[in-house]
Amino acid sequence: MKNDFNEIGTFTKNVLKDKILIKLRSNIDFTRHNIIGKAIYNRNGQKIGKILDVLGNVKEPYALAMLDKDLEISETEKIFVNHSERRSRK
Repeated sequence: MKNDFNEIGTFTKNVLKDKILIKLRSNIDFTRHNIIGKAIYNRNGQKIGKILDVLGNVKEPYALAMLDKDLEISETEKIFVNHSERRSRK
Protein backbone atom coordinates (compact mmCIF):
# COMPACT_ATOMS: atom_id res chain seq x y z
CA MET A 1 0.00 0.00 0.00
CA LYS A 2 1.23 3.50 -0.76
CA ASN A 3 2.49 5.72 2.06
CA ASP A 4 -0.35 8.23 1.75
CA PHE A 5 -3.02 5.62 2.61
CA ASN A 6 -3.77 4.83 6.25
CA GLU A 7 -5.71 1.83 7.53
CA ILE A 8 -8.79 3.01 9.41
CA GLY A 9 -10.51 -0.28 10.15
CA THR A 10 -12.08 -3.49 8.86
CA PHE A 11 -15.32 -4.34 7.11
CA THR A 12 -17.94 -5.66 9.56
CA LYS A 13 -21.19 -6.26 7.67
CA ASN A 14 -23.56 -5.04 4.97
CA VAL A 15 -26.41 -2.82 6.11
CA LEU A 16 -29.35 -1.68 4.02
CA LYS A 17 -28.85 -2.09 0.26
CA ASP A 18 -25.52 -0.51 -0.67
CA LYS A 19 -24.06 0.53 2.68
CA ILE A 20 -21.50 -1.16 4.90
CA LEU A 21 -20.46 -0.90 8.52
CA ILE A 22 -16.74 -0.52 9.25
CA LYS A 23 -15.21 -1.25 12.67
CA LEU A 24 -12.78 1.63 13.08
CA ARG A 25 -9.47 1.38 14.89
CA SER A 26 -9.84 2.85 18.37
CA ASN A 27 -6.29 4.25 18.48
CA ILE A 28 -7.10 6.95 15.89
CA ASP A 29 -8.54 10.25 17.13
CA PHE A 30 -11.45 10.79 14.73
CA THR A 31 -12.18 14.18 16.27
CA ARG A 32 -8.87 15.46 14.85
CA HIS A 33 -8.89 13.41 11.64
CA ASN A 34 -12.28 14.03 10.04
CA ILE A 35 -13.01 11.15 7.67
CA ILE A 36 -16.65 11.95 6.88
CA GLY A 37 -17.04 12.38 3.13
CA LYS A 38 -13.64 10.88 2.31
CA ALA A 39 -13.19 8.09 -0.22
CA ILE A 40 -12.35 4.63 1.07
CA TYR A 41 -10.00 2.18 -0.62
CA ASN A 42 -9.21 -1.52 -0.45
CA ARG A 43 -5.69 -2.87 0.06
CA ASN A 44 -5.01 -2.67 -3.70
CA GLY A 45 -5.65 1.08 -3.74
CA GLN A 46 -8.94 0.74 -5.62
CA LYS A 47 -11.65 3.23 -4.59
CA ILE A 48 -14.60 1.28 -3.22
CA GLY A 49 -16.85 3.97 -1.74
CA LYS A 50 -17.04 6.86 0.72
CA ILE A 51 -17.63 7.47 4.44
CA LEU A 52 -21.09 8.81 5.31
CA ASP A 53 -20.91 9.04 9.11
CA VAL A 54 -18.99 7.99 12.22
CA LEU A 55 -21.10 6.13 14.82
CA GLY A 56 -20.72 4.69 18.28
CA ASN A 57 -18.69 5.75 21.26
CA VAL A 58 -15.03 6.73 21.48
CA LYS A 59 -13.85 3.30 22.63
CA GLU A 60 -15.67 1.35 19.88
CA PRO A 61 -16.18 3.63 16.85
CA TYR A 62 -17.85 2.50 13.64
CA ALA A 63 -18.28 4.18 10.28
CA LEU A 64 -21.18 3.95 7.89
CA ALA A 65 -20.01 3.94 4.27
CA MET A 66 -21.67 3.74 0.87
CA LEU A 67 -20.14 1.31 -1.60
CA ASP A 68 -19.69 2.19 -5.26
CA LYS A 69 -22.10 0.51 -7.69
CA ASP A 70 -21.85 -3.28 -8.16
CA LEU A 71 -19.00 -3.78 -5.72
CA GLU A 72 -18.61 -6.79 -3.47
CA ILE A 73 -16.45 -6.72 -0.35
CA SER A 74 -15.15 -9.74 1.55
CA GLU A 75 -15.29 -10.43 5.28
CA THR A 76 -12.49 -8.85 7.34
CA GLU A 77 -11.39 -6.68 4.38
CA LYS A 78 -9.11 -3.90 5.60
CA ILE A 79 -10.31 -0.39 4.73
CA PHE A 80 -7.97 2.51 3.96
CA VAL A 81 -8.39 6.27 3.59
CA ASN A 82 -6.15 8.96 2.14
CA HIS A 83 -5.76 11.67 4.82
CA SER A 84 -3.92 14.03 2.47
CA GLU A 85 -6.77 13.97 -0.06
CA ARG A 86 -8.88 17.12 -0.07
CA ARG A 87 -12.63 16.89 -0.46
CA SER A 88 -14.10 18.80 -3.39
CA ARG A 89 -17.21 20.94 -3.13
CA LYS A 90 -20.04 20.51 -5.56
